[in-house]
Amino acid sequence: MESIKKSKYPLAPLHEAIANSLEAILQKDYFGEGEEPEIDITFEYSLLLDGRRTLQQITVQDNGSGFDPLNFARFETLLDKSKGFNNRGSGRIQFLHRFDRVDVVSYYSENGEHFERSFSCSAGKFVDNERHVKDADKRKSGSTLTLIAGNSLERDREYFDNLEIAHIVRDLKRQLMLRYYLESQKSKSRAPVVKIVFTKNGEKTASASIKPADMPAPAEKGFVKVQRLRLRDTNTPTDIEWEPVPGKDEILEWAHFKIPENELESNGVWLCSKGVTVSPLTYDVINKHGTVKGNRFLTAFYGGILDDADNVSDSVDSFKFPARKEIEARIRDGDLFLPSEEFLFYDNIKKEVSAAIPGIYKDVIDVQKSQDTRVEEIAREHGISIEIARKANIKLNDTPAKITEKLYKEQADHLSRESLKIRKVFNDLETLNPTSEFYQEELHQKSAELLRLIPQQNKEELGRYIIRRDMVAEVLRKILGQELNYQKAPAKKGEKKSPEGLIHDLIFRRKAADSGELNDLWILNEEYVHYAGCSDLPINQIVDEKGQPLLKPISAEKIAELNLTPELRPDIFLYPEEGKCVLVELKAPDVNLAEHLNQMTKYCNLIANYSVRKIQKFYCYLIGENVNPFTDFDGTYEETVAGDWIGANVPIRTMDKERMTIGTLQIEVSKLSSIYARAHRRNKSFADKLGLRELLIEPSKARAKDERE
Repeated sequence: MESIKKSKYPLAPLHEAIANSLEAILQKDYFGEGEEPEIDITFEYSLLLDGRRTLQQITVQDNGSGFDPLNFARFETLLDKSKGFNNRGSGRIQFLHRFDRVDVVSYYSENGEHFERSFSCSAGKFVDNERHVKDADKRKSGSTLTLIAGNSLERDREYFDNLEIAHIVRDLKRQLMLRYYLESQKSKSRAPVVKIVFTKNGEKTASASIKPADMPAPAEKGFVKVQRLRLRDTNTPTDIEWEPVPGKDEILEWAHFKIPENELESNGVWLCSKGVTVSPLTYDVINKHGTVKGNRFLTAFYGGILDDADNVSDSVDSFKFPARKEIEARIRDGDLFLPSEEFLFYDNIKKEVSAAIPGIYKDVIDVQKSQDTRVEEIAREHGISIEIARKANIKLNDTPAKITEKLYKEQADHLSRESLKIRKVFNDLETLNPTSEFYQEELHQKSAELLRLIPQQNKEELGRYIIRRDMVAEVLRKILGQELNYQKAPAKKGEKKSPEGLIHDLIFRRKAADSGELNDLWILNEEYVHYAGCSDLPINQIVDEKGQPLLKPISAEKIAELNLTPELRPDIFLYPEEGKCVLVELKAPDVNLAEHLNQMTKYCNLIANYSVRKIQKFYCYLIGENVNPFTDFDGTYEETVAGDWIGANVPIRTMDKERMTIGTLQIEVSKLSSIYARAHRRNKSFADKLGLRELLIEPSKARAKDERE
């Protein structure tokens, strides 16, 4: 068990038991009338206290030749290869790598007499409790092998406890597909019916069968030649050159099967031995789980050289053909120099198989290329990098909607992984010391490290975003100067061209009920693009992100008594956080803003007194172009650094005789020209860092350019 390693495939013990049964069936001289070759497999589970099931044992029963004296003697001798059928003599060790004990009961006939033989195997003693007696009942030949689960199964316990019968059926079909096809080509097929049963506490829970008639024939067949190589005679032993051995090419045949997708878990190319799959070969051009017209594909390569027991690993999950680099390394090290020896390199086998794959999988590859193109188009449409898209598990039959869903999931997973790396960079900032003479250099290194974690596509997208923002600012300037072609063209009948409407739609489209739509509120404040809100809706129709109305119901009597107008329409309304709101009122350039200061107060009084979610702080923007602060504003207004004017901490009171203060109002009055200039300066600072300065038009240059034209 130390020298024969545990197979990487959990079902290797089952495969070995089935292989033994297949050979026993081939050895049997005669099947009685109405008797057909048969293998019965039973997975026996028990129920745990928490309701889960756990595997107790697997039983494999056949009606083959049984353990006669010759077969039993061969079984007792490990690594015995005399059995024929290119038997490896080591597969039985796979039983004990995963199961605590193997019990065997077998019946056979010899010289007209019938016998019963039973024995057990364990890691402590290979053959134990042997019993060999005459069978007075003269039962038909065959063997029952039981794999008893215990501590040896612990590493694979979860796998076996969660097995489903459909998985076993798919696995065995894949394992036996070539074997059944080869048997069908013989004059007398010995391909058995395989029956599978799952039980729980002795009660059958599921059953299935694999019949030779149900197994597909290959859709295509062919062969490849693999050259044997020998060292070319050169002057020095380390001067390595290879040449083909004339007339010694090995022939590998292939059979390409087309199987309904529900009967095969994945597409695959396999090297096979004795008609069963042993070692898979992977190819990037073949989508592992893709389907074409509801089918998946299995390609089996087989031949005498693969059936030879000396070329198959003891764990029966790989081949032992030498790698060319390993042999050449040994020659250079002086460990090996056999000029007359012939080599069949694994590299050459894979090379010839690889050369055949594009032709065999032409339809799959064509569909895959078409799907890859579609995936890249969808990724570009949604701003997802091609690198991320290529990592998504996209299947050939995925719809555009499913592809989009998978791309976003892959992007989310990617961002999650990258965010951990980015977080580590930020955590490392604690190592910086601003008083150090190397501080700026170290900070630059950290920022460069962070930049490397940002995909190139994101950097390009940021550049496009900055350019777009400056274009928005430039459109605002042209609106103020009456320069848009739309403004210059005569109005159509019934059309009202409002500068205020143009500016409104530029910043946040009118009648928009959700600020999640694309908007350019950054032109007022960078944070505002992230706030929930709406545009140009009556106050009594505004709802928050949960669908709750902004205002409580107000009776008609109260509306008449207080002369309220619940239908007032602020141009833009935003919910920045609990207890606060932002109100924006836009006016045409020729409108005197001083005449609308009270309009903002009316909005705030109504909302403060009748809001469902209590709002106490109001941030209001009155934006236009026509205002004279020295004559229009009272003494409470202060000028800001940016040249705007703010009236802060204006009290909002209850609408009754008590006049209690229930909130505060801040009004900022801004000129559109000032907003444009600030927006352009912000964009320019970003553009300078991104090297986009030449793409952005500075205001003075824009005006000079227009004047020249």
